[in-house]
Amino acid sequence: MKKILPLALILFIISNLAAITIQQKLVNDDDLNVGDRFQLQIYADVPLKSVVVPDTLTSFKILEAEKKKEPSGKTWLQLTIVPILTGSLSFPKLQVIPEISDGQTHFTDAFQVKVIPVRAENDTTLVDIKPLAKYPMQLSIWVYYILITIAILGIIYLILHRRKRTRKETTEKANIPSSTSLDPPWKIALKQLDELLSLNLIQKGEYIRHHYELSLILRQFLERKYRFPAVEMTTSEIQQVADRLYIASSQEVLNFLKYCDRVKFAKYIPTREEIEEYENWLRSWLQSFELVEAQQMLAHRGIEHA
Repeated sequence: MKKILPLALILFIISNLAAITIQQKLVNDDDLNVGDRFQLQIYADVPLKSVVVPDTLTSFKILEAEKKKEPSGKTWLQLTIVPILTGSLSFPKLQVIPEISDGQTHFTDAFQVKVIPVRAENDTTLVDIKPLAKYPMQLSIWVYYILITIAILGIIYLILHRRKRTRKETTEKANIPSSTSLDPPWKIALKQLDELLSLNLIQKGEYIRHHYELSLILRQFLERKYRFPAVEMTTSEIQQVADRLYIASSQEVLNFLKYCDRVKFAKYIPTREEIEEYENWLRSWLQSFELVEAQQMLAHRGIEHA
């Protein structure tokens, strides 16, 4: 028993000598105002790794936590702190973590700082820092009101004038008789065919453009005559419509459109005789509607006389 007591005493002394000692120092903590910065410097006899800042701080804001290193290689910590309230403020103790843990928990000491208000507590008067600056060439406020009013009146005038001009143009267009609208669809298509042939596109080697216009003439005729959007439809879609509607010589019409598609999309180059054959067919087919309309007119007159 007598041997154990000296041994325990020796171990106690050694543990106390090996314990980490935390020291701290405040810098720039005199005459603080809200927003002023001061530093908390934390030292120890061993290198320090970091400090734990709690999320419960309400009177202070930690701007920066830095690890400083001395020439000897020893590290210490510095916190840059800003008070955000006035009065006598208590800063809590912080946990310090050394680079090599000794199995114990180490803390800084809590401290208090006094933050002085900039103005007296009973002073509620707001004072401008400096008078309002006036820029060069700045006009009086009433001038800006006049300019804004003129701009608004100008916009209203332009809107009303534009509406009046649009109505006038619409009325003038409505009063202009349209000669082409009185022509039957087959006659309009024949005129378009003659205009296309006068361009001599085949002689110029423009096969695709020539057949594009040929297809367009037939599609526009179908659109006017049978009241469906043939111009916007493919040949396959037109074929589906032709199965539901009665279109004169519908199979020949589809063959003509397929022929034009071959030239437009498959780069097929037809002979001059083949081109003339299809052009003549289109002309004859359009002219057949003239005979049909003449027969319908004669039949209608016969009914009236009867």
